[in-house]
Amino acid sequence: MKKSNNQLSIAFLIISVLYSVNVKAQRTIYKPLDLSVVEFSFNDFGSMWTFDAVPLQKYEKEYGFKPDQKWLDDVQKSALQFGRGCSGSFVSADGLIMTNHHCVRGRLKSIEKEGENLMRDGYYAKTISDERRIEGLYVDQLITITDVTNDIRKAMNKGKTAQEKVNLKDKKITYIIKKYEKKTDLTYKVVTLYNGGKYSLYAYKRYNDIRLVMAPDVQIAATGWDWDNFTYPRYELDFAFCRAYDENGKPVKVENYFTWSKKGATEGEPLFVIGRPGNTDRLLSMKELEYFRDIKYPKILNMLNDRYHKSFEEYQNFQGDKAELLGKLLSVANGRKSFAGKLIGLNDAYIMTKKYDFENKLKAKVKADKQLNKDYGDIWSDINIIIDKIKANPQSQKDLKNSLEILNQKLGRLIYEVYSNKIPPDATSTLRISDGVIKGYEYNGTIAPGKTTYFGLWDRFYSFGQKDYPWGLHDRWKKVPKELDLSTPIGFASTNDIVGGNSGSAVINKNAEVIGVIHDGNLESLAGAFIFLSEDNRSVATDSWGLMEALKLVYKTTSLVYELENGKMK
Repeated sequence: MKKSNNQLSIAFLIISVLYSVNVKAQRTIYKPLDLSVVEFSFNDFGSMWTFDAVPLQKYEKEYGFKPDQKWLDDVQKSALQFGRGCSGSFVSADGLIMTNHHCVRGRLKSIEKEGENLMRDGYYAKTISDERRIEGLYVDQLITITDVTNDIRKAMNKGKTAQEKVNLKDKKITYIIKKYEKKTDLTYKVVTLYNGGKYSLYAYKRYNDIRLVMAPDVQIAATGWDWDNFTYPRYELDFAFCRAYDENGKPVKVENYFTWSKKGATEGEPLFVIGRPGNTDRLLSMKELEYFRDIKYPKILNMLNDRYHKSFEEYQNFQGDKAELLGKLLSVANGRKSFAGKLIGLNDAYIMTKKYDFENKLKAKVKADKQLNKDYGDIWSDINIIIDKIKANPQSQKDLKNSLEILNQKLGRLIYEVYSNKIPPDATSTLRISDGVIKGYEYNGTIAPGKTTYFGLWDRFYSFGQKDYPWGLHDRWKKVPKELDLSTPIGFASTNDIVGGNSGSAVINKNAEVIGVIHDGNLESLAGAFIFLSEDNRSVATDSWGLMEALKLVYKTTSLVYELENGKMK
């Protein structure tokens, strides 16, 4: 790309961001927003529920479906934490794992043989012996959840200073983990929920031998590159399949796995995303969110803008195999766009008014209750003091980190004490279940459909002049298969609550059948770091029907198709 075009791209991004802020603040392009009537709703906290606090009555009321414990246990153990940053799930009794292409993309180079380019061309193991082990990759299966809140609080209460409390907490967590690990061969992690309002011990079964079964070419898995990332409507097949092996080098046999839905889901049907959302800040004080908005995030975004342009220039000028550089570029671009979207949310008057309303009403509850006021009355003024010190002297942030952490834990404890399980905890890179339905939404002066079809894939390709970047297609995709019905859904948007880390999550129906795999959210979903707005926050998934058609008609992965359709290998 020439320098002039690069400058135009930057200008376009800035204009887009400013336009988005303006439109979002109005909530409709036709009617000015009256902020004086805006109030928070408990729905603003989203639906990332832990498996020991699933809102069964809510599901029954909204969908006429109340999962029993057997269903919940099966779903919990069918889902996986894929490596350090993604989600996945078992989809056959023989340890077949479904995730996203972008969750294995960075590892493809390590398993290539001479003359191969797995990023460009993809890979399919026709037989078991062809499945290639990815060194260092593991998956974790959540087995049990145990409440350890009282143990950790008792330890922390012995500390007099913030530093002492943090040290005692860390020491107690280490003790608990070692205590349980002596009893079993499971892997343990203490999870901080509600920023310290609750602590849970998660026990995982870890699978360390993970092998690649199938990954498509990057152009179909990341169609549109960064331009289409965090957007919708979307036309891509971001999926990959791996397999877990046991200590004897044999495919594992699992009792819990999701079966495959041949025709996907219909609009209005209850859907559940099962995965491990990374991190949200929905329970933080407004003072800290203001600090993010005014100082921290603009600084990070400026840094990422610089890194992106350097990465793009490096990719553009390199003359050899660009696979690794492309992976790096897409990773940097993903972070850059993520922070841009979060900053849009923090500058949205509607969103911030809702957040202020929640905090003000919580303050009123504290003031009206003698015991709450005694225990928590000073918390906001204490947070304000710490944030002001950080703003006045950024170098002090490290020294004040423990003090802010303790105050945020105290705020989380207050929120949990007042509202309990009425609201879900912030995302913590651990397993959650989120409910929703396929649903379109208003955007850019028009309406986005609930589902997209294969028609759109080739429309993008031809509309942008059949160019290699960024809507190009691999040669295998340039000719439409005769048997493919172009009205087959390739993707969908739903009201399920997801954030980064949900990549690779299975989307299932009430029969625990896979109807899709999460790979993204729309631009509006990036504000989901702070609030969930069901009117336009959408998760974005590859449709199970469209995915299966690709496997059958384009990739011709006969054995894989059989295993998905039958839940076991031949």
